[in-house]
Amino acid sequence: MKKYFLTECITKDDVIHQGIYFEPKKKSNIAVLWVHGLSSSFYSHVPTCDAFAEMCEKRGYGYASFNNRGAGLISGPQKIDATALTGYTHVPGGAGQEKFEECVLDIDAGITFLIDQGYKKIILVGRSTGANKSCFYTGSVDDSRVVGVVLMSPISDRLELVKSRPDTIAITTYMKEQIAAGKGNIPMFGFHFFPLTPKRYLSLVEKGSKEDVFDYGDEEPKLTVFSNITKPLFVILGEKDEHVDRAVADIKKIFDAHTKSKKYTSSIVPGALHGFDGMEKELACLVGEWIDCTFKLC
Repeated sequence: MKKYFLTECITKDDVIHQGIYFEPKKKSNIAVLWVHGLSSSFYSHVPTCDAFAEMCEKRGYGYASFNNRGAGLISGPQKIDATALTGYTHVPGGAGQEKFEECVLDIDAGITFLIDQGYKKIILVGRSTGANKSCFYTGSVDDSRVVGVVLMSPISDRLELVKSRPDTIAITTYMKEQIAAGKGNIPMFGFHFFPLTPKRYLSLVEKGSKEDVFDYGDEEPKLTVFSNITKPLFVILGEKDEHVDRAVADIKKIFDAHTKSKKYTSSIVPGALHGFDGMEKELACLVGEWIDCTFKLC
């Protein structure tokens, strides 16, 4: 069993996120920052944490994972507030209330935490919606501290929901009506697997939203933010991903055609589900080998 430090990071807008940090016995200058997916958390996938910590221990990499504003279903992360009696207030959070673009602040805080531990090169590893966020950060923020990014199960929430809910267009119209009526921040039930506000719903399902970074299903895919990434990039897809709306191989082809990364790799892992359940060690090894070879450590 690997030993983790329970810790926190604080964003530039003073939001506090809890997380874990693993420090190898012999530290290199490289660390991995795990970015969790929709409604997940830093502690949701213990086998994955253990597998990555083991991989990082062998290579001297640091490893950290923090909650972000999308952790849980409906939540209220603490925000430092000197005027409050307790020293903090709460901000709307959870998958049903988060503002996607604020992921930039959350990821920045995690990176800063690792830099403060003495690392100089940070690899972002985002899974599912964490891949959306890692892609958005790397493709829209010029951060020299980030030297590479891994997008794991980068599947479109929009296209998945359209596939599973034939009434998506009608719901979208309804949500816009709710926003116009001043109810855009009120959580509603029955429209997803978690309660969510009308504004959050549109972020997930509306074409062209900031969150819609993986538009591989459009007639003319753009993958604009993805194409902005010139740093080393690794796209990992599961062969049996249960959330895809089309063949995984076709999705891979779109990514491959739109990359402008100077060092790009993509892979379909045979038999893997969306969360790579039961294949955590294989997944961590795949990422570790990519980091080694990309940065000439192999």
